[in-house]
Amino acid sequence: MRQQLSLITLLLFLSVGLKAQNGFTISGTVSDAETGETLPFANVFFAETTYGVNTDADGRFEIKVSEPGTYDLIIRFVGYKTYGLNIRLEDERSLYFDVALTPEEVNLGSVTVTAEKDESWKRYLQIFKDTFLGFSKNASQCKILNEDDLDFYYDRKENALYAYSKVPIKVENKALGYLIDYYLEEFKVDYSKRLNTYFGYTVFTEMEAKTKRRARVWEENRRKAYEGSLQHFFSSVFEGKLEEEGYIVQVAKDVTNFGRVLDPTNVNLREWLDQGQSVLSRQLPFDNFLYVTYTKERETPEYVQKAKPGGKLNSVSASRLGEQISWISLAEGKEAIEFERTGYVYDPLSFYSSGYWGFEKVADMVPINYKPKQ
Repeated sequence: MRQQLSLITLLLFLSVGLKAQNGFTISGTVSDAETGETLPFANVFFAETTYGVNTDADGRFEIKVSEPGTYDLIIRFVGYKTYGLNIRLEDERSLYFDVALTPEEVNLGSVTVTAEKDESWKRYLQIFKDTFLGFSKNASQCKILNEDDLDFYYDRKENALYAYSKVPIKVENKALGYLIDYYLEEFKVDYSKRLNTYFGYTVFTEMEAKTKRRARVWEENRRKAYEGSLQHFFSSVFEGKLEEEGYIVQVAKDVTNFGRVLDPTNVNLREWLDQGQSVLSRQLPFDNFLYVTYTKERETPEYVQKAKPGGKLNSVSASRLGEQISWISLAEGKEAIEFERTGYVYDPLSFYSSGYWGFEKVADMVPINYKPKQ
């Protein structure tokens, strides 16, 4: 019995030791580039994850990360330019950074700012919420907690609406159980081109479930949001499990009017992959459009009502009626999409996504370090 206990103790010790050895520590100091003074309570986080802290009274920070991979280290402080650094966590277990932030100069030019909370501001706010949160079932359970921090300006010459916020947009997502801080860098609704774009950095905080039932509901909703998403798709490509995970991929051309399939057979994207910049990443080169059907979930009524062109089945798909259909194409000048096992994409601007993936917004996002519970 004593030998058995000693063996169990040794195994526990080795297990704890391996976990500690596999972790990563990122630390450093944040200061003003002009004065050299440290900046307390600056926001330091890895974008699209649950890893985030504030600097202490001396401007110091420390973040612990459990999994290797590539992350975007973001540092924000009101009145300063956003600092971003792409970090690959692989061999070195401890990294230290001295970061100097430069003051931000805001120049709005000749545009009209709608800072007053008048009728125009309320109308612009609704446009922002529809574009930013979306129309999904999850979006109906999302709330922006600091709407008053949003300001808008409309450029008559460009016929475009812009939005900005000096502080992070705080979103309470009761559907997925996340509090989200979204650091908005750019938001534009171009009425002339009928396009809308927004870009920013997100950090997630898990809400505390008051009951076990609520925790189960959140986990189920997170799993549903993850499965069928772009993140899940790229992870499945990396693992070579597209068919197992429920994806049908075809090559299509010109999807403006529902498109046309060039090859009606399934494409094994894993055979197309090239080695990426590191052992952690892969590159996916392709031509025309990749037409993707996710067979394990149906289109939601919200999508059919709000976003689906004509509410009709896309004729190029080999899927059954009502399955989720999306397509992606490379941006001009890009030759491939580079991504990792987690579904993390190195350059989110390297491709365009439409269809069901274009319908899903911030309300349907989960962190890149999210893993469905078995």
